[in-house]
Amino acid sequence: MKNNSLVEIAEFLKGQQALTLLCHVRPDGDTLGSAFGLKDCLEAQGKKVKILCADPISPRYRFLNDGAAELKGEPEGAIVAVDIASPDMAGAYKELALEADCVIDHHATNPCYGKHNYVDGTAAAAGEIMVELAELLGTISPRAAAAFYTAIATDTGCFKYGNTTRRTHQAAAKLLETEFDLKALNKHLFQTSRWAELELNRKATETVCFYEDGKVATMLISLSMLEETGAGADELETISSLPIQIEGVAAAATFKELEEGQYKVSLRTDGTVHGGRVCAALGGGGHVQAAGCSLCGTYEEVKEQVLSAIKEQL
Repeated sequence: MKNNSLVEIAEFLKGQQALTLLCHVRPDGDTLGSAFGLKDCLEAQGKKVKILCADPISPRYRFLNDGAAELKGEPEGAIVAVDIASPDMAGAYKELALEADCVIDHHATNPCYGKHNYVDGTAAAAGEIMVELAELLGTISPRAAAAFYTAIATDTGCFKYGNTTRRTHQAAAKLLETEFDLKALNKHLFQTSRWAELELNRKATETVCFYEDGKVATMLISLSMLEETGAGADELETISSLPIQIEGVAAAATFKELEEGQYKVSLRTDGTVHGGRVCAALGGGGHVQAAGCSLCGTYEEVKEQVLSAIKEQL
């Protein structure tokens, strides 16, 4: 499939009267912020726009949807996949993604599965692309700016991760020209935690193990930990980044138990190990420093699979 220019994508969107924006499962700040910001920009041009997501929005991001958790419904008009690296990531809306009229994404592994595609693997977040797209579509309102900032800031760890570039800061600077409440938004996104998050971090940290002379670390988040702490999606969003912060660790794999015998693996690296390649070898994918996959088996079995794949990259 062809990778279009951003100007071509803007012209395509301008030519639509109704659009449905798709977000990926387990929606994070990037897919949601990008979709809601784009929705605002398109509605300002008189377009009819709805957003669909197979999974509910976690409490942290419900402010984008006026406090509501669900984004279910029937599609209408052109289908636009936002920050969805592959159709499978649309979950229950996979069939819609397969028929996507437009795909906008920053995952380099994206195969350009839409009729129109803009995939930029150098962008730190889909939200970074959206800022450039919004400028082609028209002006950016404070509401859209707050949504795009949410997308960029959360996918860069509040501009701390290695994917942050000069372009990322330039995009954020453009958003700040709208004068949305940056202090309040940063407080909500990055400086507010429930007790459940602290307790889950404590329990998970106790499971950290080291391999390859301390270059590789693993951490477990079991079903019993989630039940004991009452932790939800918000508490899980940043925990995968904990073990990579340990001095000397080049690759850190966090194993979240989804059900007995099934684990979601979140891999973080310092850049010397290509996380995307490690997870691609295991049926997943992602970026150099952040990637993931899903595996079945006992904890020790899936951990050994991941460790073997990491060792090949070391």
